Amino acid sequence: MKRPFAVIGFTVFLTVAFLFDKKTGVTAVALAAFTVALVIALLLKKLRYAKTIPICMASGMVACVIVLASNGLFAAPVSSFAGKILPLKARIVSEAELQYGNYYYEAETVSIDGKEIETDIRLVFSVQPDVEPYDYVDGEFVFYQPGSGSEALLDSNRANGLILGAYPFNGDIKIVKTPSSEKPFGMKIIQLRNSIRRAVFRTFPDENGALAIAMLLGDKHYIPDEIYNDMRLAGIVHIICVSGLHLSLWASVIIGFLRKLRINKTVTCIVAAIGVIGFMVITGLSYSVVRAGVMALAYLFADLITRKSDSINSLGFSLLVLTVFMPYSHASAALQLSVLSTLGILLYNEYVYPRIYGFFRKRGNNFFFNSVRAVLNALLVTVSAILMAEPVMARISDGFSYAAIISNLIITPFAGAAMATSAAASVVSAVLPVRFNIFYYPAKLFLQYIIGSSSLVAEMDFLCVGIGETESYALLGVVFLFVAVAIICSLVYSPKCVTAYFLACAVFFSGLVSASVMKGNETEIRVFDTGNGLSVLFEYNRKSLLVGCGGTTFFGGVNICNVLKDTAVPEAMIIPSSHEMKAAYLLSVINNKRPETVFADSLPYEAGLLLDRSKINGLTGNFESDTFRVDFHNVNGKCFLLVETDDVSALVCSFPGETLADLPEKFRYADIVISRSDYPADITDYPVKLSVVCADNRRGMLVCNELESKGLFCASTAGCGDLMITAENGAVSIRRD
Repeated sequence: MKRPFAVIGFTVFLTVAFLFDKKTGVTAVALAAFTVALVIALLLKKLRYAKTIPICMASGMVACVIVLASNGLFAAPVSSFAGKILPLKARIVSEAELQYGNYYYEAETVSIDGKEIETDIRLVFSVQPDVEPYDYVDGEFVFYQPGSGSEALLDSNRANGLILGAYPFNGDIKIVKTPSSEKPFGMKIIQLRNSIRRAVFRTFPDENGALAIAMLLGDKHYIPDEIYNDMRLAGIVHIICVSGLHLSLWASVIIGFLRKLRINKTVTCIVAAIGVIGFMVITGLSYSVVRAGVMALAYLFADLITRKSDSINSLGFSLLVLTVFMPYSHASAALQLSVLSTLGILLYNEYVYPRIYGFFRKRGNNFFFNSVRAVLNALLVTVSAILMAEPVMARISDGFSYAAIISNLIITPFAGAAMATSAAASVVSAVLPVRFNIFYYPAKLFLQYIIGSSSLVAEMDFLCVGIGETESYALLGVVFLFVAVAIICSLVYSPKCVTAYFLACAVFFSGLVSASVMKGNETEIRVFDTGNGLSVLFEYNRKSLLVGCGGTTFFGGVNICNVLKDTAVPEAMIIPSSHEMKAAYLLSVINNKRPETVFADSLPYEAGLLLDRSKINGLTGNFESDTFRVDFHNVNGKCFLLVETDDVSALVCSFPGETLADLPEKFRYADIVISRSDYPADITDYPVKLSVVCADNRRGMLVCNELESKGLFCASTAGCGDLMITAENGAVSIRRD
């Protein structure tokens, strides 16, 4: 068989990805099916000699065993602690990460409730404790499951090995310091990362330094939200997610330097391998880095033993290693993007580029044809990578962007130069002032070019069209179908076949644009699951509006901020009251995204300091933009608001107990009524299409049962996750995220 590791690796990876969130019974049935299929394949002579089918079935069996073992023996027992208050002793293994006003630490448990249990855990403190990496904390903690309020966040945390989190129950914890001489080698790595970070910020003490650190170390926490959002919309976030692009640059530098010194091949490969491993460790061993590192090591090993390496085989081998040792790695969006874009480039290089090269070769080896070939090759490599990775990007960013093609042609080629020059400038600045640093100005130019160009491309809204999560999975299937047809066309060349293929591509992308434009006309309303508080996010035509940011759950603010991180800066934030039920997470939200306009009668003092007073308005009159119209109405000192888009109208009742009859006619005939903890007593007297209640589990279920008994379609957050409402031309649908 030509590529055994490709067959094994992709089979195991895709099977685990499909089965990981299924019930144990489904996985057991799949294991039985793979076993029966393997026996049949071994009994049939032709299939047995072909080897591919038996190996696929055996790989599927291995994947099922991995899923059963990881879920049954690891995830389920650890997850059982969620929701409990228990004694915990853990060792801190990272520095503090400040997000949304809380301090996050990665840790390793020593014991839970007096029992020796070893697992990774995320510790959260509202006040920063006096701890350093590899110190111990001991005390009563409340355990929770990170991201449990959102399926997407839950998958992301699982992908990073975070099954369990905890925060102090009463703030009384004991800290045990570890002497510096007894701290492990990991402390040296942390100190090295800190040294690199300080050197970069010493040279570039602004947004340029934040971008340089992200590209060199994969640490994106310092990048301003505006710049990150621009890069996301421009489709070049991959340049700050350390992966093959970054690793191949440093490996090429090492190999090129050693070859210039005429060092023999064996030493060159060994030194390069050490450099690859070192880079993987320094950048934090993220899944995309491990994937690229395993592929690079496979290349170097093949070169060392003088054998021709196979890129697709190496990719499959790296996926096999990741899946076996890190079963939840498949849920990492960075890994998915890395694998798909790499696969797209490898398929292009194998099946398309030889024909392009041969076509231009026949027309002569001159400057003109070589230049055209180089430009065409750069364009097609970019398109191949983007085409394969776009379904994942569409699922992440809720859109399909043709801007990514432009960005990767005019911006990505300069990422390598920006990394190399910023690293060199940071090293030289240790001994020379900036004005004598020959690398400083080129590095600053490259970094500013990336920031400015991504901002410019991100403003091209006409290149970005919306697409939903379901459509993104369909898009992934169609892309793989086109790839399969393209491979068949390259093997069985026929002008009619190729013409039909390109016509199908044209029809597909035209249909995608049409469907995406239609998708962009939908209004999405996310009702956050924050206990008995009120937090609602409206999105329409890539614009957003936030109503309330309150609640009673410890991690409600984290959930809101995580969602806001992937949306545009809200056109307006409306705070119906400074009470915690409407404003508990206000400071966290403002620190994350500063709204353009704020409507509130009163704000906490700290929030007022962070906001421009000229942008704070009272809860009277109305607010109107190209996207939203909001009308305010006050009854007995209680504010009600009506939010309208071209698709739908939603009445937000932040104070329970009032009746719709007390409101203006326009308010009474809203399509959707969103209320906190209760519902208007006369709601069934009006043609309301959907009633949504923000409440905890007990109250939410009670209210929903009451409304359903009255014949009204109702949903409640009820501690079960955010609610997503989609509306288009008056038609309303709802699902739980």
